[in-house]
Amino acid sequence: MALQKYRADKAGEKQSNGAIPWFANWMGGPSLALIRNCPTPMGPRTVYVKGEPDTWFSQPAACRFKGKTITGYITSDDKGEYIFRQHTG
Repeated sequence: MALQKYRADKAGEKQSNGAIPWFANWMGGPSLALIRNCPTPMGPRTVYVKGEPDTWFSQPAACRFKGKTITGYITSDDKGEYIFRQHTG
């Protein structure tokens, strides 16, 4: 099962934390599709958007680590840069 749900048409600007957001171009405007080199608790990873935003501050996402799919969400840090937080439990 592939992690990528949305196409990634265009890269955004590289952030100071090394993350590079990629967007899908839709009629309504660009939507976040994935983030390359996104900071995660497991180190920088490609994190894929898995669905529509579920709150104002987060969007469901997933990445791979040691052959396993890690689910969580994408949010922003204090500088407004994307980071991944994994679900616990």
